[in-house]
Amino acid sequence: MNQNRLKGMFFAALGVGVISFDALLVRLADTDATIISFYRGLFMGVIMLGVLLLRGKKEVIPKDRKSILGIALLSLLSGVGTSLFVFSVKYTIAANTVVLLATSSFFGAIFSYFLLKEKVRKDTLVAIFLSFLGVFIIVQNSLNLGGNLLGDFFGILLAISMGLQLTLLRKFPHYSHYFIISLSGFFLMFLMSFVAKNPFSIPFMSMFWLFLMGLMQVVAMYFIYGATKYISSAEVGIFSTIETTLAPVWLWLFIGEIAPSATIFGGLLVISAIFVNSYSGLKTQKISSKSE
Repeated sequence: MNQNRLKGMFFAALGVGVISFDALLVRLADTDATIISFYRGLFMGVIMLGVLLLRGKKEVIPKDRKSILGIALLSLLSGVGTSLFVFSVKYTIAANTVVLLATSSFFGAIFSYFLLKEKVRKDTLVAIFLSFLGVFIIVQNSLNLGGNLLGDFFGILLAISMGLQLTLLRKFPHYSHYFIISLSGFFLMFLMSFVAKNPFSIPFMSMFWLFLMGLMQVVAMYFIYGATKYISSAEVGIFSTIETTLAPVWLWLFIGEIAPSATIFGGLLVISAIFVNSYSGLKTQKISSKSE
């Protein structure tokens, strides 16, 4: 295994590992979802803007109308998606949220079919079916429990939003990810400022967890984006199962939140679907590269 490939795998694992603490930090902040979203947006925007200034990325500022509208749309989607994650974790079992989020790659495949005219492989269709079966099991369990359906609904919207973001980023690869993340944070802060009640009167520890959340989000994105320089996106996709697996573990270890058996079973289906689809995609890439 060459050094670049090893470096890419390390970056991907580290980035997804860092972001796996996200749901736990939402729980530890222990405040209203609108306030969490407000500060999550603020810290994401400020920290990433600082990174941009330090890197001297003046060229990322869009100049033509199409780029301005495209970046604005992606930033808005990213900001709304960030908020949906928080609201989902607040209104359902956090394990449900990370499992539902894991289906975003399959929503991305569906959007890619319509927006990028990309054909969907047969094994991807099977993986989509398995992942949606896992989602059905989780939502059905929430219906039986009678208390988590709203959070699950936010989780599904989050997966759809993320799938659309991934598709648009592939359609416009020249857009700066750094600029989009920073702008999305400020978008989120602006939107939440209209609904968050007394955002400046929260306990110090809540503020600490919220700052840590924004910082870790930026660190995670830095390593995940960096991984794509050394390994393929399909390989990076395999590492996304780390968050789905580890997030419930952190919640159980630190605050004793236990995932229901239905969530575990549904999550196993989703993880299996992601792994099989990513592995199959890697084999297809290797075969095509050898034939060229």
